[in-house]
Amino acid sequence: MKKLIRQVTVIAIILMLMLIFTACENSDEKLTTEDLLNDFDYMMQTMEDTFPYFGVVERKLGVDIRALGMETRTIIENYPYSLETTANKLGISLEDMPDLDEHIFWSIIYHEFFSHFMRFAHTFVLDFSRYNMYQPAFSNRFSFLYTPNNYNVFTNHVSQKFYQEQEDFYNTIFEDQEALFQFVFRDVLPVTVPSHNIVETEIIEEDRVAYLKISSFSNFDPSAVSTTLKTFYRDINEYEHLIIDIRDNYGGSTDFWRMIIMKPLLAYRENMPDMPLYAFFRGSKLGKSLAKDYLEIESQYSRYMPETDDLLSVNEIMESNNLPYISEDDLQDLDYGVKFNAGIGNIELQHLRQLGFPNISGQPFKGKVWLLTNENNYSASALFAHHAKEMGFATLVGEQVGGAYAINGAHFTLPNTGIILRWDIDYLTDNYGNALNEFPTTPHHFNNLGMDALETVLQLIEEGSF
Repeated sequence: MKKLIRQVTVIAIILMLMLIFTACENSDEKLTTEDLLNDFDYMMQTMEDTFPYFGVVERKLGVDIRALGMETRTIIENYPYSLETTANKLGISLEDMPDLDEHIFWSIIYHEFFSHFMRFAHTFVLDFSRYNMYQPAFSNRFSFLYTPNNYNVFTNHVSQKFYQEQEDFYNTIFEDQEALFQFVFRDVLPVTVPSHNIVETEIIEEDRVAYLKISSFSNFDPSAVSTTLKTFYRDINEYEHLIIDIRDNYGGSTDFWRMIIMKPLLAYRENMPDMPLYAFFRGSKLGKSLAKDYLEIESQYSRYMPETDDLLSVNEIMESNNLPYISEDDLQDLDYGVKFNAGIGNIELQHLRQLGFPNISGQPFKGKVWLLTNENNYSASALFAHHAKEMGFATLVGEQVGGAYAINGAHFTLPNTGIILRWDIDYLTDNYGNALNEFPTTPHHFNNLGMDALETVLQLIEEGSF
């Protein structure tokens, strides 16, 4: 009997080893065109389930995403002939074009599809540098960016394998095979973490005009930046004008400007208004699940305080709120929503501690605040411009901002290739129903002819035009 048990055990172990070996062997098998097309179809279906801006993208950018998707699918089906002209321009003959694999597939969806509306509502395909930058935060269970979906996206083996291979591929062909490099990556450059000081201060006119430049709202030390700003705010407290320059600030953390710019500087700190925003979501099972995850996250912090604990139907929101400018066409694709209070008055000491910000609220600034903006303000910096204008915190000077307003972006993994995609799942509107991504914030004063924003604001100050 014991001998029989031993024999059965040995056979079971052998079978397990064979299964493991087969799985490992299969994991290295070359993906077929059908595998890649299945990934593409999965991507398009996921967009249908979660992306709320099909109508806005078509109206604002002239891009029909669904039609573009069909064209891109045809490019994949007919490769290499579909991209022969592109290759020939780089000196690559049809015979020398690389085989269709996951890296060429990445290049196709990046350049032939997403490039037509890249950055709109945070839509993009991650390359290895973005993967390496985002992976630590999104895979950390103690991070405020953690969600079960983000964790799975950034810890699955298929994605890890793809991005390691892409990094190796990039570094291998960068110098030795310039034509192939251009064919695959074209204008894609690795994202690097800024190493310079993101906060610069200057006294333009002693005792009268102070200047604060903030180049990014990401990759900063909350304690160090807060210390710098606290000293600066104290030194300029009696000044007449404070110019805050966020031009070319691509965004980052909304907590930066909420907690260490607006909160300490607001002159009407004891009577701060609410800042209502509405977020609407698509009604698929995936869309609703992700929306619930983000509702739960935001309720723990102060950025966007939900008015209700649960998602409401679109009908419930429309019946209880007056949103006269919301797009009826877009509303047909939306099923759930929530009203947020995004006011600065939500911020309590516990929220500062949660995110590592010291409390630097001293004497409020009673002078005139100016905010310089341009078309390269996205995400958190675009939201700063919106809040600053709507709450009367600052007078905006410069250009219309770029947009990409959102509560939080969602990430998705393509099952066969492991390629990670990102886009916003919330259709965000102001208190009147205007889609913020369709109608970005405009300044009170556009640049004067022949002047940039700083020159314009200094002229406005000199003329007393405020």
